[in-house]
Amino acid sequence: MGLGDLSFAAVASLRSIDEWIATLNSNMAGAGRVGYKATRVKFEGGAVSTGKPTVAPRLGVHIAEQSLGIVQTTLDFNQGAITASTDFTHLAIQQTSSAPAFFVLNSLANGSGTRYYTRDGEFHFNTEQPPKLVNSQGLYVMSADNDAVTLIDDADATPGELNVTVGAATGDEDVFNGQILLDHLMVQIVNNPQLELQFSRYGSTIFEIAPGATFPATSTLDVNGNYNDAGGNPAGRVVPNSLEASNASLTQTVPELSLAQKMYSAISKVITVTLSNIDTALSLIR
Repeated sequence: MGLGDLSFAAVASLRSIDEWIATLNSNMAGAGRVGYKATRVKFEGGAVSTGKPTVAPRLGVHIAEQSLGIVQTTLDFNQGAITASTDFTHLAIQQTSSAPAFFVLNSLANGSGTRYYTRDGEFHFNTEQPPKLVNSQGLYVMSADNDAVTLIDDADATPGELNVTVGAATGDEDVFNGQILLDHLMVQIVNNPQLELQFSRYGSTIFEIAPGATFPATSTLDVNGNYNDAGGNPAGRVVPNSLEASNASLTQTVPELSLAQKMYSAISKVITVTLSNIDTALSLIR
């Protein structure tokens, strides 16, 4: 590898480290967000070079990769901590299987729009009449009937009691004593979220289906919020009056950031030395 090649490899490595630092910054910022899933970076090297092959009993000359690249990023969908909330519209998913589940959102209240998926259960009712359960971006929370969870007045309700119906108003109580009846909700189990989900235009806590991915049927909940996978096995539950914290760990991210800074400084030094050597070689030619 010549001096120019070495300098090019070092610049490529700096670009990869810069992207790594951006990922670490995202994880640190996401540590305080509801339902945020940390991003992990997988590195790869460039080409190896062989100056002289190994021929027993003599060793050869082999130089390992001299550049650093990012081959892929993956999302860590491990469970975040469940924290209590005082708002009855706040919900969290507690998964008990390896395949995580997600709340189903839709761009249209009747469920005919684009579907999205999230673990951020910080929902609220909007100002439509009747009010619909939405997230902070205004996407509608889908019910087991594949339309928006809707708040209506019930003449038979206790004063001050909120009642939620799903779909057309029927008078059925879907919120009783300030609690959403969980069996009116649905969740989507995603068997391989790293390959089947991608970030949506609404940010890093709201996902859309990746091209070519297919999902199993959505899961409905029982009255206690429990749901099963496609095989009928218990897979988790929805916890009312709760939110799922981010699984991004500052105790892991800060040391990684320190390492990235040291690597950046070291590779910058390689570039400085390489350019100095090039100047020396040019001065000899002159």
